Amino acid sequence: MKKNTGIQCIIVLLFVASFFVAASSKQTPPLALDDAKEQTQILQLIDTESKAFWDKDYDKWAACWVHEPYIRTMGWWKDGGVTVVNGWDERGRRTKGYMKDFPDPNPQNVRRENINVRILKDAAWVTFDQYGTDTGEAVMDMPGLSRETRFLEKHNGQWKIVYTGWLLEGKKP
Repeated sequence: MKKNTGIQCIIVLLFVASFFVAASSKQTPPLALDDAKEQTQILQLIDTESKAFWDKDYDKWAACWVHEPYIRTMGWWKDGGVTVVNGWDERGRRTKGYMKDFPDPNPQNVRRENINVRILKDAAWVTFDQYGTDTGEAVMDMPGLSRETRFLEKHNGQWKIVYTGWLLEGKKP
């Protein structure tokens, strides 16, 4: 009788272990209550932030960001190499300076493709390919294909950007 009990315990343990292995290998779905609504809000925020950046509207642009020391921007472009900006104080100061030094709006009519949005309860990440036009502006131009990443957090019911990453490949047909 004890042999069967031991074997039964081992079988039960193997069954439970296989359940946890199978469950952990499955992709967890997003936790947002209304993914379509949340995704629309997130993509609108990205559009608003980008447009405000190119329109040189600092206040509107800054309203899209979390103003904390942990935010970050990282990117690469052939004319400037690797760019890393840590914290809101530096990000806000640098962007305000660019907008002051290059005050004329630099409107872009970007096209975004391969958009991937993953939404969790109060956080989201987005990746996409962005195609910008060459306007000739030296500092704030994004011509051609750029591989983009955004991380967002929800603060007081509103999505805000905490991370922007970009790799500007440049002109592509």
